[in-house]
Amino acid sequence: MTEFTDMLSGGGSEALSFTPSALKGLLEGTDSGLALFDANRRLVYCNARYRELCGYSLSEARPGIALEDLARISIARTSNDADGTEVTIRRGLERLSAVGGYSFRYTASTGMELYVHRRMLEDGQVVETVRVASVQGKDTAESDRLEMMANAARTRMSHALESMADGFALFDADDRLIAYNRRYVELNPQIADIIAPGRKFADMLEIGVERQGFKCGDTSPEEFLHWRIEEHRNPGEPHDLQISDGRWVRTHERRTKDGGIVGIRTDITELKERELEILKVSDELRSRNIHFEAALDNMVQGLCMFAPDQTLVVCNKRYLEMYGFSPDVVKTGIRLDEIMEYSISIGNYTAADAERARAARPDHARQKTQATLKQHLADGRVIAVMHQPMATGGSIATYQDITDLERSQERLERYTKQLEVSNRELQDFAYVASHDLQEPLRKIETFGDRLKTKYGDDLPEGGQKYVERMQSATSRMRLLINDLLSYSRVTTNAKPFAQIDLNECLEGVVGDLQIRIEETDAEVRFENLPTIDADRTQMRQLLQNLVSNALKFQRPDVRPIVTVTAEIVSSVVSDSLSEACVLRIADNGIGFDNKYKDQIFTIFQRLHGRNEYEGTGIGLATVRKIVERHSGLIDADGIEGEGATFIVTLPVTQKPQDED
Repeated sequence: MTEFTDMLSGGGSEALSFTPSALKGLLEGTDSGLALFDANRRLVYCNARYRELCGYSLSEARPGIALEDLARISIARTSNDADGTEVTIRRGLERLSAVGGYSFRYTASTGMELYVHRRMLEDGQVVETVRVASVQGKDTAESDRLEMMANAARTRMSHALESMADGFALFDADDRLIAYNRRYVELNPQIADIIAPGRKFADMLEIGVERQGFKCGDTSPEEFLHWRIEEHRNPGEPHDLQISDGRWVRTHERRTKDGGIVGIRTDITELKERELEILKVSDELRSRNIHFEAALDNMVQGLCMFAPDQTLVVCNKRYLEMYGFSPDVVKTGIRLDEIMEYSISIGNYTAADAERARAARPDHARQKTQATLKQHLADGRVIAVMHQPMATGGSIATYQDITDLERSQERLERYTKQLEVSNRELQDFAYVASHDLQEPLRKIETFGDRLKTKYGDDLPEGGQKYVERMQSATSRMRLLINDLLSYSRVTTNAKPFAQIDLNECLEGVVGDLQIRIEETDAEVRFENLPTIDADRTQMRQLLQNLVSNALKFQRPDVRPIVTVTAEIVSSVVSDSLSEACVLRIADNGIGFDNKYKDQIFTIFQRLHGRNEYEGTGIGLATVRKIVERHSGLIDADGIEGEGATFIVTLPVTQKPQDED
């Protein structure tokens, strides 16, 4: 059986346990003639010895001829009894169907006495074995032994084919199916019911396509059918197909020497699933890489990654733009020192800065700790280089243009110096106000008092009014100077923070305001105030200003009532989460419109005329400055004609640096 041997020598079936040469010797070199008929008793295959012994020509013992027709040819050549021929054939077929096999002897047209054995297989196929009844004097027992050997060989071959993990099929030169195994049927479920010896490949494929046994994708059934037949008739590289149940099958076909075709079908579903999974992971990685590259190229900072040997792994567009680098020069694999030399060559540095850059950057790159250096470029820009070592070796460097930041820092330093000068001038002003301005003011007050005492009665009525207005102006001037001194001393005369009891502090304030409280028949209510870290003097000044304001802005014919309460809350004060004391100083006075709440804390700002209510407009500005010095917050809530509430939020515990 040449087709079998050719298949085994090139078909790639590692499951067979015998060699191709042994099988060829068994089938073609045997003294027995072998023939295989399908379930319809039509010839599928026969060897040359079969034709030789029976006297059949190639045209007579051709695939597709019926077993009955071959029998008629043999009988006709040895007998003239036409009626007896049909009876003999009919009885033989009945016996074959009844008992599954039989043997007989007859003398062929060649003159040799032949021993013929016919056996029906489980699937209806018929195997016919023919041998010489007596070979070189050997008896029938020897012939039976050879028959047994041939049957055993056929059994081993059948078992070998069925043990294959791949599907196997053999087609003759007319493209008719000669042999196949069970796995071949399993991998063709759409046509399992029609697979049989003698079937043409094209016929089986056409039925499979009609039954939608293949997933053709965008290809039409007609195009798929044409393509698959061409692939089968002109076999080349293996191809993969997906069948209707979702499995993937790889088909490898090769042509035999006598024009037949052998095919191996392998289930590669798991392989395809792994390929799809790998492809999915690859697509995900590719997508991530695209996002990563997009993120890199949209960074406002330049970025580079260097390997342990200081060769460039990756960089973004911003890095190239920042230094004016060509991507054809600065690319993966270039060394850091080569980048520095290239940067110097295109004029990024002056001569002096070039030497510093040449020495500094590679040295920082070798460090195992974070480091930052500044590069001053020839065009005036300043680049901050942040070096970050990686645990696996190498480093990542980010580059940020901090030119504007450096210039802002320089401006800030200038402004700071100007502010220091301004603060010194303010301190000088406070000194002048407390000494130089106070002295002439005292003289004006003294001489005004003397003028009124000694000559007041001699002055006309107009002169007396002038003296009174002069004395009133000097009193306001002294009050203004004292308030300005208090405002400036919030920072110049500040004392370290210490724990103070707000109850004791407020009791002192009430004592200082006792005369005013009695004159207005006012009531100041408070109890259970907490202990906090604060400047004792300034906290007393704060409470005195707020309580005296409440007493000042009273409604006519309404007894002033001032209520001071406090609670400890968790709050964000001075950019940190901590405990805070919330003080509320509420009154039942004239109140104010909330649209002016920001204005009342501004120095020299007043909501009422000086003739209505006395004051300089500095008191609440001083209160706000004290609150800010304590890292706190102040707010106010007023209702016209009903009263006002001032809310002061202060940290319970002050940080040490705040004292500085």
